[in-house]
Amino acid sequence: MPAGDLPPAPAVGVPAVRTAPFTALQARRLGPVRRWFAEHPRGTDVVVVAWFLLPSLISLFFPIRYPGLHVALIALTSAALWFRRRYPLHVLAWTLVAAAISSAFVHNSGGHEFAAALAIYAVASLRPPRVAWIAAILTVLALSATVWFTLDFYVAAEAVEVDVGMSGPPATRTQTLVGVLSWMVVVILVALAIGTSVRSRRLHTQDLVDRANRLALERDQREQLATVSERARIAREMHDVVAHSVSVMVALADGAGASMDKQPERTRAALAELSRTGRDALSEIRSILGVLRTEESEDVPFDGAAPLAPTAGDLDELLGRFRAAGLPVERVDSGPPLPQQPRFTLTVYRVVQESLTNVLRYASGASSVRVEISRDDDAATVVVSNDAGTGAVQPGSGSGLLGLRERVGAFGGTVIAGPHANGWRVHATIPIPPEAT
Repeated sequence: MPAGDLPPAPAVGVPAVRTAPFTALQARRLGPVRRWFAEHPRGTDVVVVAWFLLPSLISLFFPIRYPGLHVALIALTSAALWFRRRYPLHVLAWTLVAAAISSAFVHNSGGHEFAAALAIYAVASLRPPRVAWIAAILTVLALSATVWFTLDFYVAAEAVEVDVGMSGPPATRTQTLVGVLSWMVVVILVALAIGTSVRSRRLHTQDLVDRANRLALERDQREQLATVSERARIAREMHDVVAHSVSVMVALADGAGASMDKQPERTRAALAELSRTGRDALSEIRSILGVLRTEESEDVPFDGAAPLAPTAGDLDELLGRFRAAGLPVERVDSGPPLPQQPRFTLTVYRVVQESLTNVLRYASGASSVRVEISRDDDAATVVVSNDAGTGAVQPGSGSGLLGLRERVGAFGGTVIAGPHANGWRVHATIPIPPEAT
């Protein structure tokens, strides 16, 4: 099926909706008549039954033996053809039995050889080719036996046609046998060929439909995974912004309250820093939510970077904010400067931010906090360590570190966090992406 025929994909950033499955009717290009029959199989059954029933009833206008039996056989065969889709082999068996009975007692086939051809078509279109060929061979043998035992009837009928001038010189018994059998074999083979072709086309169409449905399902699953991933990214961003900003603001507010009476200048500076931190947090939150609204409205995939990627100056400002909140942060750099690739710089920034936020929240009495950033040819290493200071290190929830591992893991890096000396250390190794080298 052409790719352009696939149902439209749901927008990125919104919950994906399972698309309706394809059907064989959607894959096939049918005219109005064939489409009507495809959509109304019972209508097709009526046409098939009428195709056998009406010509068979015409034989009632000619002298025949046991007309009641003849009508009963025709009625039963018509009813059997109605169920040819569900029980094709059973219907075929009945048509052969009815043909034998009709030829033996009524001396008129009553068109049952044609009913056998319709049954062979049903078998060929609904069963494997091996079954269809075996059924066709047995049908030919059964009809041949019927003709053989009722050959006198066919010879007599031909003699009548000669007498009334409807045909030429009378044929021999052998010629009559060959002619009748040839006609039956041709009809059975034509029905077999058409049924086999219909089955092959149906299977091919169904294979295309199944393949298209699998592609649509896989696409929906990818969209759902992208939605989940986007929500997780936004949750991480919000966690980093809110947790950092609220922790710094609480520390600044506590410091301002403690120095309000004795050091009013320091209090004013802390309040100013508190106000600036709050405004910066609001700005970052608006920026994150603005990206989300843009993705939903424009259906543009997001590359994972913040709207404004942090720079080296932003990292210095971040450290200064923690110093203002009371943490004795020391920064040590080694190696070449970090590459200014948005996703990479954001990841380094968030690692430092989350690590220092955890220090501020769970080890606020630390007397030493060290941020080491180094780079070699292939990766950057960020190490944030602290001592316990005057208080014990309090355990956190671990959700922030889990977010860091996901961020760094997107680059193929690792994050190791745990006790170190008498404090805590976060060690992150972030491979440098090729586009940033």
